[in-house]
Amino acid sequence: MALRKRLDTLRQQAGAVTPEPERARDGATTLQERLARMRVGQRDAAPRPSGAGDADTLAETLGAEILAPGVLRVDRDYADGDRHGDAYLLGPHARLAFPGLPDLPLAAIGFLDTETSGLAGGTGTVAFNIGLLRRRGNLWQARQYLLTGFGGEAAMLDALADDLQGLDCVATYNGGSFDLPLLRDRYRLNGVASPPFPATHVDLLHPVRRLFACCWTDCRLATTEAALLGLQRQDDLPGSAVPAVWFDWVHRGQGQRLGDVLRHNRLDIVSLLALAPRLGDVVACPWAWRADGRGAAAAWLRAGDEGRALECLQREQDLDAAGRLELARLLRRQRRLDEAVAIWHALASEGDTRGAEHLAKFYEHVQRDPVTARRWADRLPAGPDKERRLSRLRGRGAAGANLTLEFGSPPRRR
Repeated sequence: MALRKRLDTLRQQAGAVTPEPERARDGATTLQERLARMRVGQRDAAPRPSGAGDADTLAETLGAEILAPGVLRVDRDYADGDRHGDAYLLGPHARLAFPGLPDLPLAAIGFLDTETSGLAGGTGTVAFNIGLLRRRGNLWQARQYLLTGFGGEAAMLDALADDLQGLDCVATYNGGSFDLPLLRDRYRLNGVASPPFPATHVDLLHPVRRLFACCWTDCRLATTEAALLGLQRQDDLPGSAVPAVWFDWVHRGQGQRLGDVLRHNRLDIVSLLALAPRLGDVVACPWAWRADGRGAAAAWLRAGDEGRALECLQREQDLDAAGRLELARLLRRQRRLDEAVAIWHALASEGDTRGAEHLAKFYEHVQRDPVTARRWADRLPAGPDKERRLSRLRGRGAAGANLTLEFGSPPRRR
């Protein structure tokens, strides 16, 4: 007789209570008990509403076609001249004309945005809604894909790859940090080693930041739309609420708000189309858009256009010290020395030692005036550079220079 049965027999003979049903080693009940509880849980679960989770009904509601099991496709066309806020959609020959970015016609660009199951990224994040706006014939076509089940992801990515064919560039808003890395991961997880994106990517968030980071509280797309396109979204679904809407469909079969997701995504990609040429207008005349003239000048300088950069800085109403130094540098390069020297004098009078340093260099190397150069060099902060400069100037006959400046004697050290 097995030891357990012998012990049970002895307990019964001693009047002990009949032992409880056998438990598994991990503390769980027997398989029969667990199955019974599962059946009870299934009976108690609330049934889905009639028609909930039906992809055919959802497709009809959204005006979509079922591309493959688990994925819907929705197309909407826009014509040249259609209004978007206070802006108008331009034709295919309008160009992305921001200095430093590829000079391409809009027809060569696909404008892409995704809505995802989460904002943290990683392999668990799915792009359940992908929108791509591109030129098709005489119209702009906004094509959107919507996953209704995880099994449709491969078909959606294959269809997107076909839509990207023939494009020279893809444009996004913060897509370099989020959308494109996520999609590349999804392609690779689906067995596509080389994702089919065009070689050129333009992230429109970067020029927006260059022009407005110091002027606006943030550079979100909604902020940019309002300021540059005159677009105020009405009853728009917040981006932070998008994942919950999709999970309502996945877990509970409730797709009532998926149309709001598609509208949100469609506004995003149409805004990218309107924004691309508008940014060229802004950088050409930043003073007319209350943009940062220094940021615009930096863009023109990277493109090699010093004349446009100089104009941006000269028209800036409130240049900081760094901007004024850059303006003086450009004036000096164009041999407009009197204007550059006036800026350095103004900076030095405000206590900016960089102005004094430029004046010391100017009087030593351009004017060949070691005495005046010594006066300005004495205003520099103590350190090896100052000592080398003063030593060199003393060797050029500035040893007995009067160190009192036009702006008064330097303050005494305490």
